[in-house]
Amino acid sequence: MTLSTYEGEEIIASIVIKQGKKYFNKVWMPRTVFNDPQNKDAYILGNGESRKTFDLYSLPQDTYGCNALYRNYTPDFLVSVDRKIYKEIIDSEYEQNNIVYTNHNNLTKIGGNAHLIPANPHQGAGPTAMQIAIHDGHTNLICIGFDCGRDGPNNNVYKDTNGYNTAETVVHQTVWASQIHGIMKANPKITFTFVEGDLPSYFFDLDNCKAISYTELSTHINNGNEQTT
Repeated sequence: MTLSTYEGEEIIASIVIKQGKKYFNKVWMPRTVFNDPQNKDAYILGNGESRKTFDLYSLPQDTYGCNALYRNYTPDFLVSVDRKIYKEIIDSEYEQNNIVYTNHNNLTKIGGNAHLIPANPHQGAGPTAMQIAIHDGHTNLICIGFDCGRDGPNNNVYKDTNGYNTAETVVHQTVWASQIHGIMKANPKITFTFVEGDLPSYFFDLDNCKAISYTELSTHINNGNEQTT
């Protein structure tokens, strides 16, 4: 376990154009979330339908969830990069009592008591949640609800609801698969364990990627959240 030394970062708050030249107004945004992983696994919660019947409340800390997950489950950390969903979160005042990560555009244009995504990779919410968990010092990521093995009809738990495509919409889920694969390649010392789901076969060409069943996950949890090996 290596605790992050991240202290914050400088972001572009606004751009002013004078006489044809761009001037960038920058502000320092300090780190606002300090999480000690304490040798715990990180549970990354995607919204693919493969997690639909699993009881998320059986999970121990630390859980990192995505977007509309907050509607029926409270993760330790919620990541929202979608503007519509982020506004919904703010309107619900969920972020007043829970940790929500978002990008500085959402913070600037919508506001709210959310936290800046550290070293934002500018990717989907799932891959971003993985990056934040790694940033926090987690070395074992257990990934649930990731169904990004192929493009096709929307298989999201929240399809046909605010901010999401309809069930019939063809969604290019393989874009997220490419992002996740890049994260795994860039972090060979981090273990990525996927719990079932529809996943591309090339994930498992990497030594730090493996798959388990929900039965195996439940056994792992019942054994006291010891890190996966």
